[in-house]
Amino acid sequence: MKPNVVLFDTDARESRDFLEGLTAETRAEWRALYCRANRGRRHPLSNAARYIKYFVFPLGVFLLRRSYGTVVGWQAYYGLLFAFYCQVFRVRKVNRVLIKNFIYKPKKGAVGAVYARFMRYVATGAYADVFICASREHSARCADTFGGDPGRFVPLLFGVNDYARQLADRPPPTDDFILSLGRSNRDWPFLIDCLKETDLRAVIICDSQLTDGLPPNIRHLNRVWGKAAREYIRNCRMLILPILDGTVASGDTVLLMAMSFGKPVIVTRPSCLASDYVIDGETGLTVEKDKAAMLAAIRRLDTDEALRARLSRGARRQYEAEHSLYRYGKRIGRVLASRGYV
Repeated sequence: MKPNVVLFDTDARESRDFLEGLTAETRAEWRALYCRANRGRRHPLSNAARYIKYFVFPLGVFLLRRSYGTVVGWQAYYGLLFAFYCQVFRVRKVNRVLIKNFIYKPKKGAVGAVYARFMRYVATGAYADVFICASREHSARCADTFGGDPGRFVPLLFGVNDYARQLADRPPPTDDFILSLGRSNRDWPFLIDCLKETDLRAVIICDSQLTDGLPPNIRHLNRVWGKAAREYIRNCRMLILPILDGTVASGDTVLLMAMSFGKPVIVTRPSCLASDYVIDGETGLTVEKDKAAMLAAIRRLDTDEALRARLSRGARRQYEAEHSLYRYGKRIGRVLASRGYV
């Protein structure tokens, strides 16, 4: 029996729980293949090398495809490019392919046109079998955009590692600032416009170029990833996710990391996060993207200690019940098993 493989852009420690859940559900052999391509954004040359890895690593898996059974793209682009190579070279299909956390958001300009053609080419081809989307709305949108069998696009609640447990031996969190972070689909101007009306200390972590002359209570950081970003989440008083396009599934990783730490969260609606992940008043607050509504939610969380405690407990309970990486691995396993792919 050929081993099934998962294409990771992380390390063995961070992938362990997912593999355990996947193996427990499918009772099949799974082998992890690793290539870290999410590092090296600080310098143009290292950033170029990072993108080269995205293309070279899946090519190596493609060349050895007959040695493997089912292929799961933990890093979505690894799975997409594996299917792309199969389709370009018109090889005989010997693998079932599942793309995890598939996200499609149209881009502008010539690059956007190439990106759209690439995504359509793979999504309508015969080599990628299942596209896992992190929300119901985004799954339906992708099915409508690409056509074909809508059953190929499967909404599945996401999961992350229990970083709170991993960092349990650290000093108590400071809980003394508002945090917002993310790489895409955030409405930073809206959030800044709200936060400048308060005297509360806030940190925004993103790679975007924010407005010059930020108010003194807002600190902007970029090039903060991995362990450093998790430390900011662990120490924040509350997390705010101002979503730009509510139809795109994004922000789930940051949200779930905050929930794993039991952090009170505020999420704008409409958004996939507000629809599928946050129970308003129980595991977080969802607010219309309205300045007065956001300010009221911020002040309420800042001053109401009982509310913060209740949301903190609710967020942690929801994480443990639904969003651990082990449970996510089991859900992926059920999708594969139900289709006879393992």
